[in-house]
Amino acid sequence: MLVAGREYYMLPLAERPFSPMDTLFAPTGLIGQGLGIVGTLMIALGVVSYGARKRVRALARFGKLKDWLHFHIFLCLLGPFLVVLHTTFKFGGLVAIAFWSMVLVVTSGVFGRWVYVWIPKTSNGRFLGREQIRERLRDLFRELESQLGMTTEQVLELLDRGGRRGRDVDAFGQGAHGSTPRLEHDRRRRPRRKLGIMGAILEALRYALGRGMARRRFQRILSQAGVREPVRSRILTNLEEERRIEQQLRMIEPFQRAFRYWHAFHLPLAVVMALILVIHVGVAIAFGYTWIWAS
Repeated sequence: MLVAGREYYMLPLAERPFSPMDTLFAPTGLIGQGLGIVGTLMIALGVVSYGARKRVRALARFGKLKDWLHFHIFLCLLGPFLVVLHTTFKFGGLVAIAFWSMVLVVTSGVFGRWVYVWIPKTSNGRFLGREQIRERLRDLFRELESQLGMTTEQVLELLDRGGRRGRDVDAFGQGAHGSTPRLEHDRRRRPRRKLGIMGAILEALRYALGRGMARRRFQRILSQAGVREPVRSRILTNLEEERRIEQQLRMIEPFQRAFRYWHAFHLPLAVVMALILVIHVGVAIAFGYTWIWAS
């Protein structure tokens, strides 16, 4: 639709009513109004379906929550794009408030999705607690010791060489009140300062950008140690998983705070957008813009 209507969208506003394409691509035209209706229905379906899946217990058996989230994201990205085409890139008056609310909702939704990825979850999409994450990290570390046939100190050295960073005391289960860590190698972990939201975002970006480099370092170290396939691939997977889980453990508190702030920003804007949309649709119907159902 963007390609088909590009000639119309590039015309000055004063010339559009005189274009033969106006009856099709104008906000009240056959295609233009249809795009607005379809886009709005997509947004409504995406919001209602995901909200119902999260809150209605009877729907819990119908697919995983993360799949419903993907469906919600797909509809709430494509729907707003169709609405933009419906406006023909011209916004004004009360509708402009709904439009910019929609833009902010979509933008915050993209950010919220990125934050959501960093918070460890079960297969059903429920957030894991810190202790559950620590337990997985401890199990993974024991598995690495067994696979590599190394001592605790050697595994720690390997992880630090591959990841090029210090290890957290807190990551391997130090007690909430500073009690003695549960595993022998916990004492070798250095405490690191707590991250704020911006610090966590920068840390997450650094980790994401450095994943490929860390993987290559691990591959080189295992190759030099004489570890052959397919054992090397299994060990490499566990090394990367250990690095990922420890990173998530550092991210969990600041990103959970960010997720709470995101809800406080995302939902009210969505409500404002919906209310103005209802007014907009009501006015359009009152003035006889009923698309293909016009009498």
